[in-house]
Amino acid sequence: MFELTAYQMGTQTAAIEPLSVTRDWMDETPGKHAYHCFPVTQANTVGWTVSMPVDVTFLWDGINDTTGSHVTIIEGDSFVFTGRGQGSVSFNTNLLIRSKKDVSLLTMNCPNYFNPDYEVMSSVISTSFFRTPLPLAIKVLTPNKKITIKANTPIATILPISLSYLKDSVIEIKKYPQEDLHAWNQTNKAYGDAAQAASKNGDWTDWYRDAVDQDGNSLGEHEAKSLKLRTIYTDLESL
Repeated sequence: MFELTAYQMGTQTAAIEPLSVTRDWMDETPGKHAYHCFPVTQANTVGWTVSMPVDVTFLWDGINDTTGSHVTIIEGDSFVFTGRGQGSVSFNTNLLIRSKKDVSLLTMNCPNYFNPDYEVMSSVISTSFFRTPLPLAIKVLTPNKKITIKANTPIATILPISLSYLKDSVIEIKKYPQEDLHAWNQTNKAYGDAAQAASKNGDWTDWYRDAVDQDGNSLGEHEAKSLKLRTIYTDLESL
């Protein structure tokens, strides 16, 4: 389990909340079919969202250079600035994140939120010593369009990771044993045929979610089937 502290540096700060499993586009699939894809719904909840308390509106003229003059802030200028240049918008989160030495903070796009107008700049911060508020920036993708990010809209996801644990990790590429390939193909075909038959009948298999094969035999177990992330607000002045 990771434990981090976010210090609110001022009266107005970005909000941090656990990611929700719901997505508008998933709600709109027939019968909310998309929620039966366990890998997708699980990814939806990996991390915390960062959102701003006010509407932010900006306009980019399509020019990339090192100055911030090509992005015009129309609304929410106390929470955003354009000093990075390159058609980007940076956010004043006013949140100072602290963690242990072996924990870093990955900032990235919110999983399965799709926005054609901008993309979050991914970053990794060593939050054990970083002295300034959480940096957050987006690259504007659509020029000459007034873009508004409504208050409380998830902008980015933050996720604690351990670079020391990840360091020197290896993915070994090997050929599957030829003598086992025929049996694997047969097993895989039986699974696929059963899944197609279930789909034609309008049934949900949920086999991967339950870690079983088409006959209900256990294949193993998930590292974790659900993530219960939290934010805890502490009034430091009352301590």
